[in-house]
Amino acid sequence: MSSNFAFRGYTRRVARAVVDAMVPRWPEFEADLTDDVLEQVEDFTRNYPPFVRFGVVAMLYGLEFSGPLVLDGLKPTSMLDREAAIARLEKVADHPIPQIRMMVMLPKIMVSFSAYSRPEVETFLGAPRRAWRANRKAFRDRLVQIDARRGADPATPEPLVDAGVRPEDYLRFEPTPA
Repeated sequence: MSSNFAFRGYTRRVARAVVDAMVPRWPEFEADLTDDVLEQVEDFTRNYPPFVRFGVVAMLYGLEFSGPLVLDGLKPTSMLDREAAIARLEKVADHPIPQIRMMVMLPKIMVSFSAYSRPEVETFLGAPRRAWRANRKAFRDRLVQIDARRGADPATPEPLVDAGVRPEDYLRFEPTPA
């Protein structure tokens, strides 16, 4: 289910501000993941059904104008610097009303999936999954070759029941007529 959906104009600005605030950062890690993660989040959203895409965009606008909800001012989130945007999103995540807290959940999940699956992040964190995937594929290919040499499948064993019981009677719960 793909479409030509894309964050455009003001919506892209809002999405970029939210992703920039949510993307993980470490002092020793120099790469800026914001643009790559934003593209991946956009791709996630593109593959959702239309009503979910609408919900994602509505959620972004909810986060954009969440200042009055968390008593953090009237300035939109996309106009804040990174630290202020992070602080605002943390206030939204700690809000006493669950529906407001949930506005942060889906974007955070999409950003986390996108960021932590990047090869440079995996390598930085000491979990080089790309090599694991290659090894796993090579092992699978070896198993397929071994299976191809095996020949025909063994015969299906006979059922271990009385000869008078038919296969369609196996799951009947009524007593078998005598």
